[in-house]
Amino acid sequence: MSENPAELFIEVLLEEGHEAELDELTRQLKAEVQDLSVDSVEDVTNGSAPDGTKALDITVIGQMAVTLAPTIIPPLFELLKSWVERKPSTPVKIKVRIGKRTAQIEYDPTKTTAKDMEVLVKTLGKSLKV
Repeated sequence: MSENPAELFIEVLLEEGHEAELDELTRQLKAEVQDLSVDSVEDVTNGSAPDGTKALDITVIGQMAVTLAPTIIPPLFELLKSWVERKPSTPVKIKVRIGKRTAQIEYDPTKTTAKDMEVLVKTLGKSLKV
């Protein structure tokens, strides 16, 4: 595990009623994130399953938690940018926490230009001292 790891929460967004597509997109993105030198990529859960059910916990579709060295944040953002550009109607929210510092951005390719995203990544990196 990295020293002083950063925690990122990534959320893929789709319109309601597209849960199967959202699950598939999230799995695809998760596989690509795992190919980076990250410490871990975990599903986000929403607590325990109701009593009387066999499930261990309830996984939140469209979300993942990533633990990584702060130096891996720029390559991760480049991956996210590339991934979203390949799926132009799929916005992504990213919340980053390093120690007590946090930042959140939402990248919607229908509203954000590639130049805007580049500026966001640089600003985020500076604000978190990546």
